[in-house]
Amino acid sequence: MKTKQIALILLPLNIILAYFVFNSIDSEVEFQESAKIRIAENVQKLKDLRQVQIAYKKVNHAYANNFESLLDFLENDSMTIIKAVGETPDSLTDAQALELEIISRDTAYVLAKETVFDEAYLSSRNEEYPLNLTTLTNIPHSEEHYSIDAGMIEKGKVTVQVFEISTTYAAVFTGLDAKNKKHDLNSLLKVGSMDEASLNGNWGE
Repeated sequence: MKTKQIALILLPLNIILAYFVFNSIDSEVEFQESAKIRIAENVQKLKDLRQVQIAYKKVNHAYANNFESLLDFLENDSMTIIKAVGETPDSLTDAQALELEIISRDTAYVLAKETVFDEAYLSSRNEEYPLNLTTLTNIPHSEEHYSIDAGMIEKGKVTVQVFEISTTYAAVFTGLDAKNKKHDLNSLLKVGSMDEASLNGNWGE
């Protein structure tokens, strides 16, 4: 009799335990799927911002250390485009063809945003995350913005320019139940580095 009573007591407890275990696994799977999408979206935006920084440095000979300067450059500055006019014979180099006046160079000025995000770059982007210049510095799904810094560091007795654009995983996962989900929410998702002469992102590219 006692065995039956114990079994009757344990049965609903086992059902409740099984429900919580299943729910926990289901919640983990859902989070990981959402996390993967969130990370990919932020990675694409960090790549876009890197593209602007590289162009900014070409024109200004230094990286921008604030988004106001970076976005102003993108919207209002121009970049020079040099095109070859004519065709270089196979037997000559471009320099030789220029000297012989077989070809010439035509210099044009194009809006920075049209040069930075040219057809070649746009074709390399992840099409799932359309480029929107008005929200370029916004962290998706949150009201926060990326952090930006730039400066100089010394490497091997050589001074090099560096920049870093970043956000925390806590900001990336805004609105998701990200606690105890195998991500350090204080860690950074970033491109560039203030410690190393690197243009790479830390997502493993």
